[in-house]
Amino acid sequence: MAGVIWAGTTFVMTVVILPMMARHGAEGFGRWTGIIARRVGPISGISALLTVLSGIYLFAALHPHDASTGGLVLKIGAVTALLSLITGFLVGRPAGIKLAELSQSAGSSAPPDLVERIAALGRRATLSARLVAILLGVSVLSMALFRYIGAL
Repeated sequence: MAGVIWAGTTFVMTVVILPMMARHGAEGFGRWTGIIARRVGPISGISALLTVLSGIYLFAALHPHDASTGGLVLKIGAVTALLSLITGFLVGRPAGIKLAELSQSAGSSAPPDLVERIAALGRRATLSARLVAILLGVSVLSMALFRYIGAL
């Protein structure tokens, strides 16, 4: 269940909310994105941690020495999930927090240097979210294919 929440929130943020913010940010959509991100961020982060921790346990308990094709696919999914978690926590989360702080304090008449910093942080957060979504997509696909890959 945690994996579904993690993947779902990641894909909705990346495919729906962030593009809307980029398109309509000047109309105040950035404020709403900050509100959404403050709610979605912790839920997604907790779900990500639960997913990775339970995945590590299951992998160690059920597939410690699996050298089959299915085992390789499972390992690829595990590595991409870990990379997704690390990227989200070390790149996306700090950029998003700083972006929310700056956007909230900027108001309507922000100085040009602050506008540039906000734009740069927005690009960094968006790029991080896209990378996390791609890695998580590979992970989800590999987890789905793992059981059936031997039959192909």
